[in-house]
Amino acid sequence: MNICKKVQEIEIASYLAHHSDLKQKISQTRADLNQSYPFIHRLSLALYHSERDVIQTHVYDEDIDTNIHNYEAILSECKSLSELVTAETERIVNDISIFDKGKHRHTALIRQAGYLSSVTIPLLIEGQLLGFLFVNSREKNVFAEEVVQRLRLIAMIFTLLVHQNSEKINVLKSTVESMKMVSFGRDPETAEHQQRMASFSLLIAREVADIHKLTDLIISYIYLYAPLHDLGKLMIADDILLKPGPLSNDQFLTMQAHTNKGDELAAKLINVYQLSEIPNITLLRSIIRSHHEKMDGSGYPDGLKGEQIPIAVRIVAVADIFDALTSVRPYKEAWTIEDAFAELKKLAGSKLDADCVNALINNKQNILSIQEKFKDKEYKSGSTI
Repeated sequence: MNICKKVQEIEIASYLAHHSDLKQKISQTRADLNQSYPFIHRLSLALYHSERDVIQTHVYDEDIDTNIHNYEAILSECKSLSELVTAETERIVNDISIFDKGKHRHTALIRQAGYLSSVTIPLLIEGQLLGFLFVNSREKNVFAEEVVQRLRLIAMIFTLLVHQNSEKINVLKSTVESMKMVSFGRDPETAEHQQRMASFSLLIAREVADIHKLTDLIISYIYLYAPLHDLGKLMIADDILLKPGPLSNDQFLTMQAHTNKGDELAAKLINVYQLSEIPNITLLRSIIRSHHEKMDGSGYPDGLKGEQIPIAVRIVAVADIFDALTSVRPYKEAWTIEDAFAELKKLAGSKLDADCVNALINNKQNILSIQEKFKDKEYKSGSTI
């Protein structure tokens, strides 16, 4: 490798090390690559979520807007990608047209967008798959070894960055779980509930993405942060949190305080563990604080109304209420999906975001799949409000 190329690689590595926003990183990286390789027309990162075995678009940069976003695929159904992970190697395709007779949706989208060649590199660390780096060009036969060698370096850097971000989020989640076990010796809501409502939040977010201009990055963090929405319940006493029946007026007011207390606790955890660099951390705090706000302003703690409530919060609110309705609680049986849909329709517009409600009720089959995959393994009592 000549000295000029080595200097360029060092410059890219330096940029990535000093800028925290992944979207900015991917955009700047493609711009830097284009100085030497103007034929690189798209650079994208997709993350792997092992709990669902899903690859999900995360951030990307392209010269012309395409429809290759807000996209996910089941890894086990993508044989070629699975093979890359097993072999721990990249795939170079200098003429995508050879796959024109294939049936895979992703290949069809790539071809429809006009791309003719590609490089795919799995992001692996200690054998763990974090995601994939996808590189595309509208020209054939452009990914020579010199180019691929540089892309390997970039993939390595992005692997470390994605790992770093995920580790920070895992620290926060692990701390919360430890507080539940050590401080209280119980968890008022099952892990399955958290996974279901996170999956419902993701489902809604993807459906309303075009309406509300949600980027893939925001959709990813709605999914990651949704399970932490009730963080403040850690600060509520057991006799209220675990009460097997309706709450008194005073108890209700105490329970309402879990939103403020959750926001305060999140701020302390972020400060103690120096997590301010976590992407979209303000989104997390909004979800924790405002998931009980209502469209007509009747919610709490701040009486926000309509568009004052961030769309991410409105998404999580619908997901959380739906799962609460369709789950067993100490004071009620699980509602049927149809009854829960009917209740959401009553609340749409006045209490809940109508777009989010419609996004959920129009995806019954996906809902059934999520419920089947994340059934409660055991019941743990707790008041939901």
